[in-house]
Amino acid sequence: MAFETEAVEFHRDESEPVVAAMVELAERGDGEGWINIGPLLDEDQQWRVPERSGLAAWFSGRGPAVSLATWTPAAVGRKPRLAQLGVAHGTGPNALKRLDELGLGLPSGWVKRQDHAKHGIVVDLPRSADPTSVVRWLITASTALRTSVEPGTTWGAEIHRPRSS
Repeated sequence: MAFETEAVEFHRDESEPVVAAMVELAERGDGEGWINIGPLLDEDQQWRVPERSGLAAWFSGRGPAVSLATWTPAAVGRKPRLAQLGVAHGTGPNALKRLDELGLGLPSGWVKRQDHAKHGIVVDLPRSADPTSVVRWLITASTALRTSVEPGTTWGAEIHRPRSS
C-alpha cells in the first residue's frame, strides 16, 4: 500500500491538527496509516544532540537521544487490533517505571506491550482512549525521556495516510 505524508507543525498545547488526523485515520477502521510525533529542535539544540555512528547505534543498548513517538489506529473486521502508541527513547530500561515515578504513568486501561531499553515503549490503547489525551501523554513522556536537549514548545507530526485509489 502506498502512503502520502503530511508534515504538521504545532504547539505542544495546541495539538488539534494532530488529533483531527488521528480521528480521521481511526474512522477508516482498517488500521492503516500512522503518525510520528517529535520535538522540532532549533539549530542550537540540534548541535547539542550527540551523533552516533552506525556501528555505535547497532551495538548500543539504547535508543535515540531525542525521543520519537508514534501512534497507529485500531483495526476492526477480520483481523482486529487495538490502537497503539510507541516512544523510542535513549534512557535505557524501565522507562515506564521512571515515568510512573514522575506522575506520568499509563492511564487506566492502557496496556504495556513492551518497555525495552533499545526498542522503546509500546502500549495498546483501549477503544475509549481520548486522542487529545494520547497526544498530550506522548509529548509529556517524550519530553521526560529525552537524553540530550530540552525540547521547546514547537513539535512536528508526520501524518502517513493511505493513498486514495
